[in-house]
Amino acid sequence: MATHTLADASVGAVPRPALHLAGKICIVALGLLGLGAIAGGIALMAKPDGSVMQFDVALLSGSPFADFMIPGLILGLLFGVGSFVVAAMGLARWPIAPFLAFAIGCAQMIWIVVELAIIQKLSFLHPMCFAIGLVIAASAVVWGWPTFQGWRESVRTA
Repeated sequence: MATHTLADASVGAVPRPALHLAGKICIVALGLLGLGAIAGGIALMAKPDGSVMQFDVALLSGSPFADFMIPGLILGLLFGVGSFVVAAMGLARWPIAPFLAFAIGCAQMIWIVVELAIIQKLSFLHPMCFAIGLVIAASAVVWGWPTFQGWRESVRTA
């Protein structure tokens, strides 16, 4: 019995993700997350004491952060720039785009849960941002499933 790896599969055998409804929803949600994350990241980095967003640094007690600079960098780069890059990859129909979108959606949900565990205060933004992550992850599964099946089939037949 032969063992196959992703390297064995030809790139042309993996279908590019179609931009059907799930792909469009995912790309729009990535854009929405990207806009909010870049705005929030810039605000937190501009004034790491949290004053721009009317946050108290005391919210971070019990976290590894002394101020909001590192959370702002993570927010702006990973969820902001990263979401836009993955959305662009999706528009270009890169086969990896739905999988990266799924990762960003899951990471967004984890980010919100960890943030709530640290700050222990709920804002209307928390459920909204969690929901955006959920929409990204769920639509990415539907969007990327044909690509995943094509990759799996190409590995089996290689």
